[in-house]
Amino acid sequence: MQHDIQQYLSELYTVQEHTLSVLSQKQKILVKPDRDALAAIAAEEQEVLAQLRQCVVRREEILAAARKEGHEVKSIQSLCERILSPDSECLRLVEEATRRSRLIQLQSRTNCVVVQKSLNHLSQLLDIIATRGHGSPTYHRHGDKETGSSGGFVDRVA
Repeated sequence: MQHDIQQYLSELYTVQEHTLSVLSQKQKILVKPDRDALAAIAAEEQEVLAQLRQCVVRREEILAAARKEGHEVKSIQSLCERILSPDSECLRLVEEATRRSRLIQLQSRTNCVVVQKSLNHLSQLLDIIATRGHGSPTYHRHGDKETGSSGGFVDRVA
């Protein structure tokens, strides 16, 4: 069991490093921005996604095998804590994998913020183009016949 866990953690390390690399590349592409490079990195993102899915399958296989042996655990970390000594190398590897997972989450969120800011900027540009740079007023002058609104909170006619 310990060998399977170490092998899994080694595979996970490789996939996590690849994921961080792709996310870093994507951030640079998003900041430029480079449409062609963004389209090109999509294939690599799909590859990373497939690798991450395979890690999830492998993790579930290990946990299922542990349950068959009588260990009721829900994570690799709790399995390692139950079957290995506290100073085991596997526990250190699990902690490192957890740290990298947090880095992946942070990098993903950072990329989402960059995309959201870009979309907001594009939306503002479209608004400027649509209004020819002149915003339409919320209220009109008193007695404006087109809107029937005087701009006050309560019109006299109300």
